[in-house]
Amino acid sequence: MLRLTSVCVFLFSALSVSVDSGYSFGAVLLLLSSTCLLWQRPRLGLERQDWLLIAALLVYFSVLVANMLYHGDPAREFDMPLRALLVVPVLLLLLAYPPQPAAWWSGVAVGAIAGAALALWQFTMQDMVRPQGSTSNAIHYGNVSMLLGMLSLAGLEWARTQRRARPWSALLLAGCLAGVFGSILSGSRGGWIALPVCVLLIAMHNARAHGKRYLVIAVSTMAVLMVTAYYVPHSPIRERTAMAVTEVEKMNDPANATTSIGQRFEAWHTALLLSCEHPLLGIGRNGYMDEKKQWVREGKMGPDTSDATNAHNDYLDVLVKRGASGLLALFGLFFVPLCLFARALRRRAANAHPFALGGVVLCTCYLIFGLTTSSLTLNIGIIMLVFPMAMLWALLRHAQHGAR
Repeated sequence: MLRLTSVCVFLFSALSVSVDSGYSFGAVLLLLSSTCLLWQRPRLGLERQDWLLIAALLVYFSVLVANMLYHGDPAREFDMPLRALLVVPVLLLLLAYPPQPAAWWSGVAVGAIAGAALALWQFTMQDMVRPQGSTSNAIHYGNVSMLLGMLSLAGLEWARTQRRARPWSALLLAGCLAGVFGSILSGSRGGWIALPVCVLLIAMHNARAHGKRYLVIAVSTMAVLMVTAYYVPHSPIRERTAMAVTEVEKMNDPANATTSIGQRFEAWHTALLLSCEHPLLGIGRNGYMDEKKQWVREGKMGPDTSDATNAHNDYLDVLVKRGASGLLALFGLFFVPLCLFARALRRRAANAHPFALGGVVLCTCYLIFGLTTSSLTLNIGIIMLVFPMAMLWALLRHAQHGAR
């Protein structure tokens, strides 16, 4: 079982954005394998912090499903929160049979590199203006690519402690650069916000553990790379940034409602106003779509965003559909794991720090991604949150037990 969980964990990240629904292979295998817990019954030794993480997942599932039943939403809406329930037996399996750390870190790096290679091929050979890897949308590919890159960067602390430190460090550094490169190539501006935040978090942790020079080196390197990426010929960063500035400057122009940023602002404004009318339980998915169509007929909003099934923002989307109760459940899904990982990062079990740092990076990335897109309304979005969360937590708990 230890070998099986290691293989599944590797495949999950390694195939995530380079093979169609590649993230599902490892996830489904882990879910099927978790059925062995019914007859093998290993001693899990769950502690309070394990139960807190499980509770955050179950509360998110329960609150959203209850709300969907109340509003009579379509059956397909239940698919996304169901992932939070299905990851619980996977978490128990990984706690009982923790994967090899090498399987996790190599999978993250290989996934970032493979995704960037596919995106580069799409950009150069297929003339795709905004490569999307194996996903259906450049935004989600760009976000996942950035996530894999930042997780690879967090793994450098683990690589330094290995017998073959240099090859491992080279692989994870390549994964970091490939993940950032893939995100830049996708032109997904929302994911770029996560880069300086995550680099700063990782640098601050290393500065606390190894001296302030790490913080200075990291910040200086990031500044040089960002300036270089901005000023290289045909830079996607410069082009997309200039486009964003132009669209923001023209916010008062009615024609701007057809642009990317204009549509987002209109979607956010509409969701916020509708949520104020139904603050506690929201209006559900059907109610949200019906209200938008009514607003179009009344001339309160343009038709360009009326067919969008989400608000292009995780927080506003859950607020308008599920109300304040759903928003609190979402915050629990983000902040309970974040606090658990951050608490482990402050403790003395140094061998657990890379996994704790990876968990902090994971939750931070999703907190940022949710500002400009609705990650959790898509399969890749929710799976790339809850399954890595379970993997990192199991690796963290195993490392903590090994330090005792």
